[in-house]
Amino acid sequence: MAEFNQIGLGSEQEAFNSLGRALYGLLTPGSTRVEFESNVLRGTSSTRVRVFSPSGQLSLESMGERYSSPGSSWEIDDLAEALRDACYREGKGTWFSVKIVVHATGSARAEYNYDLEPEVFPGDAAPDPAAYVEDQEFFPRDISAQPEWLRQRLAEGQAHIEASGNRRRRQ
Repeated sequence: MAEFNQIGLGSEQEAFNSLGRALYGLLTPGSTRVEFESNVLRGTSSTRVRVFSPSGQLSLESMGERYSSPGSSWEIDDLAEALRDACYREGKGTWFSVKIVVHATGSARAEYNYDLEPEVFPGDAAPDPAAYVEDQEFFPRDISAQPEWLRQRLAEGQAHIEASGNRRRRQ
């Protein structure tokens, strides 16, 4: 078991570093940091990217900071999915959302959400509960590792799948 965790942690670090380098590449002269937030389920994701700099077009009034929002790229989304894959632990699942901050100095940190239902970003639709069923098939969590909200989404998703005539079963 220790060997699996060591391999997992190494691939997790490699995936984090790859994503961090791609995010660092979004920094422009004068930028202080880039913040990447993503909600990911198998087959669907919602992402927000903000590059903070004094010349940003948008403002976070609560913090008095300016930023631009360049959007995400397929490369960054793919790297985020690779990080999520690398963070999977048998029976415990993987994260549902992540916030990564990369500073112009090159330092980076990540906050992973393994247990709370992800926030829906403004302007985005909530994921179809059937997406949680598919996610559970790819990243199985033991029932003891499923928060109540996830058990509800899985039941809703399974009901939707059965109502549509699909015979998929959740694990």
